Amino acid sequence: MQYQDKSNKDHLDIIIGPPGQEKLIDSLYLCAEKHNMCIDEAWSKHVENKADNLMKPFLSFDSFSDIFTVFLGEDIYVQDYFLSHYNAFSSNGMLMARIKNPDDRNKYKAPALNFQTKNLIDVNGNPINIRRFDSVRRKQIQDLFMLIFNASWVYVTISYDYMPIKKEAV
Repeated sequence: MQYQDKSNKDHLDIIIGPPGQEKLIDSLYLCAEKHNMCIDEAWSKHVENKADNLMKPFLSFDSFSDIFTVFLGEDIYVQDYFLSHYNAFSSNGMLMARIKNPDDRNKYKAPALNFQTKNLIDVNGNPINIRRFDSVRRKQIQDLFMLIFNASWVYVTISYDYMPIKKEAV
């Protein structure tokens, strides 16, 4: 099997929608009020805390390494992730650009977990091929992460073979 180099151009993103359960929403409002932040910031912090806990190795199916190992059918070690945000979605999960009526756009800053291939390692210490997260596996990850994070929606995307445009000297 050919392995990619340990670059950061290939990655898996898990974009997490707003909370889906009323009890969680109420808890986030209380947390946001207590810490003087908006609810989106409180939700992002909640996602980050849960993701940090999923980085810790446990003895059962509750770490990123365990989750990806099950989905890919081989031992995978997740070395790291980073939290980013997407501003392209409405709170209902639709892309803002596809919503024609501006009054229907409910801006949402969606937290996203980014896993670079250099941080998704097989037993030999090589990065996995990001294309192994095919559409079926991405859908399975999407369904699982909706449950794990109690989110109203989740999108899972991959990016590979990205080549930045070289700027020409003027």
